[in-house]
Amino acid sequence: MRNRTLPGKYMVGSWQSLDASNAQEILEREVIATQRLLVVRCVYKSNSNFPRHVHQQEQITIVESGHLEFDVAGERIEVGPGQMVSIFAGVQHASRVVADEPVRALNLFLNPAA
Repeated sequence: MRNRTLPGKYMVGSWQSLDASNAQEILEREVIATQRLLVVRCVYKSNSNFPRHVHQQEQITIVESGHLEFDVAGERIEVGPGQMVSIFAGVQHASRVVADEPVRALNLFLNPAA
């Protein structure tokens, strides 16, 4: 399926038709963006670590495979397959891959351009 968009109306696409980009050389990601929503499908490389940072929008991370550990405002939270974590806007957090295996997850945000 080829991605197609009718601006202001809809977007139709598939993960297979998107190119994966490499962020920080420890993360591959595919992005679907609408006017208000940003969906980022990520593959975190084994043993990767993302230092403390803050988003101006809420974040929901849904783990499809593997395990991520988050440090959210000083509390450690492990999220595995089928589990999710929601992080409120403006809350400092960090994450890391728990085991020596890649993690696949969906990250949902409000589109900062909205």
